[in-house]
Amino acid sequence: MTEAHDVVVVGGGQAGLGTARALARRGVRDVVVLEAGEVGHTWTDRWDSLQLFTPRRFSGLPGRRFPRGRTRSPSRTEMAAYLRSYAADLPVREHVRVERLHRDGDGFALQTSRGPVRARCVVLAPGPFSRPSVPAAAADLDVPQLHSSDYHRPSDVPPGDVLVVGGGNSAAQLSLELARDHHVHVVAPRPLWFLPEDVLGFSTYWWTLATGVLNAPADARVSRYVRRRGDAIVGTQLRALVRRGEVAVTTSRVVGASGRTVHLQDGTRLPVSCVLWCTGFRPDTAFVDVPGALDDDGAPLHVQGVSPVAGLWWMGLPWQTRLNSSIVDGVDRDARATADRVAAHLRPGA
Repeated sequence: MTEAHDVVVVGGGQAGLGTARALARRGVRDVVVLEAGEVGHTWTDRWDSLQLFTPRRFSGLPGRRFPRGRTRSPSRTEMAAYLRSYAADLPVREHVRVERLHRDGDGFALQTSRGPVRARCVVLAPGPFSRPSVPAAAADLDVPQLHSSDYHRPSDVPPGDVLVVGGGNSAAQLSLELARDHHVHVVAPRPLWFLPEDVLGFSTYWWTLATGVLNAPADARVSRYVRRRGDAIVGTQLRALVRRGEVAVTTSRVVGASGRTVHLQDGTRLPVSCVLWCTGFRPDTAFVDVPGALDDDGAPLHVQGVSPVAGLWWMGLPWQTRLNSSIVDGVDRDARATADRVAAHLRPGA
């Protein structure tokens, strides 16, 4: 038997949970959130020492502050526990994987691991850590290699030299951790951009909020500058190691590989014995079989989260509306906007 709902939210991460809460506040009651695993698993599955770079006061979802703790920023386990607590009074179904989403009349049909579901509206909130992104060159390497999603502790990396590919916070945090007992060489597509954790006694994150950078529209001049510049690394510990010559850095892109050699865009050939790919993630959209929902590369088509397909929305995408759309603190505003649109779509005669 096919069950039916007004709204199905696919993804029980921060974006999906925030949207479900916003929908409830607007009186939309027939909602179900489908989560492929356990709520919070995307955090507990990551490396042991992971700390968020957002302070606790900026790490909460709508309607519930993040608890106080001994550290300024939450750990991965604290974040997972917070999400599980947040989900406790929301209509979340764990361990339900959506295998196919397609059109069904004026609504949608979802084939799931627990049976068919029909929905008038669907909000896709795949989360920022859905599908590891690894360059095609990885297939041509004959050395130990792993993506940051598979890394948990330094012992996962063989002793000796390690090439860390990436220029964001994950690459910086893992390079710093590995540098204690490995020889680390970082290859980043742009010059590493370090920001101090504090400026004049306030966190850098607070300054980005106070100056309007954090909430500037995605097409604003400052936002375009930040996107061209690349991810900022919060904290300057790695910069100190680079300046002392304890960590090597090359600014280029990996464009190929062969055996035990990585080929860079600038023509450099780097001999390697191990590679850690800190090259980010892509949304998992393989189950979306809705004409007009994706581009030719499988990326979401949207304007500020609004799909060209009526009744379909996206949540939690990088730069969906502004800089912090894909991080915890940015959920509230996007969730409210999405919930307003969903509620309007469900009104009689809409």
